[in-house]
Amino acid sequence: NPNQIFTAVEQSPSFPGGDAKFYAYLGNNIKYPSIARENNVTGRVICTFVVERDGSLTDIKVVRGIGSGCDEEAIRVLKKSPKWKPGIQNGRPVRVQYSIPVNFTLAQE
Repeated sequence: NPNQIFTAVEQSPSFPGGDAKFYAYLGNNIKYPSIARENNVTGRVICTFVVERDGSLTDIKVVRGIGSGCDEEAIRVLKKSPKWKPGIQNGRPVRVQYSIPVNFTLAQE
């Protein structure tokens, strides 16, 4: 079934260049929401999404949010993420459910 969504696969989906590049991408693209900054909101937004067979991300949701605009910002940045390498099962690309934490930390100025 080409629409089946896997949670465990032989080869997990990955961001081009790996996790370090993914966190660099997040760091360069997240705009800290001003309301979160004013209220000193920091923490981790846990997002889940499906990495499609073509590497695009769909069905992006916040599983655990911290509010103050951070949840929406995490979704916005994931939506514009470059295509990932899809997960592989039995030698072919499959749809994979994936979760990732997006950290919001205020730099000490």
